[in-house]
Amino acid sequence: MSLIETERLILRPLDISDASQEYVDWLNDPDVNQYLETRHSVQTLESCIDFIKSCNNDPTTYLFGIFLKESNKHIGNVKIGAINTIYKRGQLSLFIGDKECWGKGYSRELVKSITNYAFEHLGLSRMEAGCYEDNIGSLKVFLKSGYNVEGFFRDHVIHDDKYQGCFWLGALKDEFL
Repeated sequence: MSLIETERLILRPLDISDASQEYVDWLNDPDVNQYLETRHSVQTLESCIDFIKSCNNDPTTYLFGIFLKESNKHIGNVKIGAINTIYKRGQLSLFIGDKECWGKGYSRELVKSITNYAFEHLGLSRMEAGCYEDNIGSLKVFLKSGYNVEGFFRDHVIHDDKYQGCFWLGALKDEFL
């Protein structure tokens, strides 16, 4: 895996040495994890290390830490996973755990750069992502980054004790670049 630099961020392979109590706290924070599947169980330093190891040992997954370029502060993670080498597609997931970094455009910056990385360096031709219907911030990020809504799954998840749908988005290499 390569280092990816944007104007304000560095995306680098996440290592178990990046697992910290702050990282664990992000995953257990209801504001941060409200749209993450990790919210269904309490996270620990051990579970974070196990996740990092699992991703790093999986040839169909690329896990990057998101770091501020100016301070090298870890602010979240981004993953290209479920890579299908036959059909040349992968799925993108991300979170910004450091709430001081919310609303500053980092997600759009990293979605564009990691998607470009998937197309140019991994040879993928299609990237996919999903988001809950009331996660309007993520939906806007993906749309502004060149993804298109390709489907909507009704009553797909339970969030805040009620069913809600999920958007399925996609980006194609020949349309993205």
